[in-house]
Parts: sequence; C-alpha cells; structure tokens
Amino acid sequence: MSAISDLEITSFDIAFAKEGHVLLRYSAEGSHCGQPHNGIPATGNKAKWHAAAIFEVRDGKVYSFTKEWDKLHMWKQLGWMKGDEYA
Repeated sequence: MSAISDLEITSFDIAFAKEGHVLLRYSAEGSHCGQPHNGIPATGNKAKWHAAAIFEVRDGKVYSFTKEWDKLHMWKQLGWMKGDEYA
C-alpha cells in the first residue's frame, strides 16, 4: 500500500494449511504517511486492524488469493472517511 508506507504486520494470530489452502489471520498497523489515497493527501493518522487471507496453492505456487478485513474501520482511523461516508 503506497499510501501506508510504514505498514507493519504486528502479529500472526492464526496460520494453517490444509488440502491446498493456507489461511492466515494477522494484525497490522500503519499511518497515512505515503502517497495520497484517492486524492486525499497524507493525513499522518495511524490505524490498527485485523485481516484474514486465504491462499489457494497449486503445484507449490499461489493460484488465488482472497483477503478480508474491516476496511471502513481502517479508513476511519486514517481520516479517509467523513462521518459514515467515504471521503
């Protein structure tokens, strides 16, 4: 994420693999100190969030990837939301 140039994965809560799939749940944090996000200049605001990622692996290579996280919660912390609406 070029807008969150100091992005850091702070912990891996759950990680397991089964039948060609790998699940990873993690915590991350960072601040909007990088590139503008949709025209919003760097706010300097910090955010912490949790996310989960599922990878499908075939022949030792990642075939597909799905990520899920509370994006709106992160955006509010970073100042990318005005009230309940996307800025």
